[in-house]
Amino acid sequence: MNIIVHRGTQQIGGTCIELSTKNTRLLLDIGQELPPLNEDRIEPKMPLVKGLYHDDIKAVDAILVSHGHGDHIGLVEHVHPEIPIYIGEKALRIYNVTAQFTGRNEISNPVTYLVSGKELKIGDFSVTPYLVDHSGFDSYAFLIKAGGKFIAYTGDFREHGRKKPATGYFKKSIPSGIDALLIEGTMMSRINETVETEEEIEQKAFEFMSAKDKPIFVLQSSTNIDRLVGMYKAAKQSKRIFVIDIYTAHVLSQLQDSIPQPDKFKDIKVFYPRFLTNRMFETENGAKLMKRFNRFWIGKEELGNRNDFCMLIRGSMLYDLQGVGNLHGSGLIYSLWSGYRKTHKVKRLLDYASSISMEIIDLHTSGHASMETIQDVIDTCKPKKIIPVHTEEPELFAGKFPNAIVAKDGEAIIV
Repeated sequence: MNIIVHRGTQQIGGTCIELSTKNTRLLLDIGQELPPLNEDRIEPKMPLVKGLYHDDIKAVDAILVSHGHGDHIGLVEHVHPEIPIYIGEKALRIYNVTAQFTGRNEISNPVTYLVSGKELKIGDFSVTPYLVDHSGFDSYAFLIKAGGKFIAYTGDFREHGRKKPATGYFKKSIPSGIDALLIEGTMMSRINETVETEEEIEQKAFEFMSAKDKPIFVLQSSTNIDRLVGMYKAAKQSKRIFVIDIYTAHVLSQLQDSIPQPDKFKDIKVFYPRFLTNRMFETENGAKLMKRFNRFWIGKEELGNRNDFCMLIRGSMLYDLQGVGNLHGSGLIYSLWSGYRKTHKVKRLLDYASSISMEIIDLHTSGHASMETIQDVIDTCKPKKIIPVHTEEPELFAGKFPNAIVAKDGEAIIV
């Protein structure tokens, strides 16, 4: 079996890994590079993979998508339309509804849903996906066999979120002495970063909400479902209504009924951000999307007259925040990676919050494996070769693990 990490040996994001035998070629993820912190977007840079794109003669047999974050799936709309995509059902639903709100194309390739523990046959390969804990909903790792060789790919994973048992089950399922372990190492460049559990974040959020008699805002990703569930529980326990915007409402509507959503939970209201609403109503399908949850609408005037709510916001919602009165002395929970504070939109929003004397606290934990979890996986499966990916510090692996390979993008590794 040949392994080529087309992108990801020296950077976080933009993951694209090729596995091949004489007869079959698979890709693990097809991610877009993360933009610099001072930019919202960058022009997509395509990994050099023969037979992958629209204008090529199809020569890739399948793409396995570990999860729906853009740095793992963001280039999927550029791939040849006949290449099958293997992805979790909920991850696909979130991707497609996000595409409707952002003007991107929904996935139209043939799709097979990943089912945790269910083996797939793709040419020479046998692939078994395993659900893992991650900040991206419906995330998978893979055990892959071909030609008598056995490798594992962790995707992005962790063991301090709400699906910790899933990661534990995956670890136990990796055979000892596998030929190669492709393991993410995001946190290798953030070793000193505090790693808390999602339950600890939820408890601290509840304590903050309970101590204030003013509105609470939470600056977080709409697709970080584990975090959203924790914030909802904290709001409910502190007797606050939970306010989400119309995009977040649609994301949640793609998930199971146990996840908080406005038409299933009576204490959830839906806010319509001005710029998003105006843009969506310019298209026929957008107008339909915007009207779906209008019976749960809450406006700026009502919010300005209430103190008993917790509202999720994004960096793009500064205008809406400015339009809500009675916010002096309210609270804001910053629940994102600290690096995003440097982005233009987030900085402006936080500066405004400070200008009206909002109390701002940081409550966040990584979506990625801690050093302890990385060590435990390696100790458990004792791989013959360790191939770090999704990391800026592959050399740290080599310094800690003698069998780690510090590869370069595009370099062929034979197992």
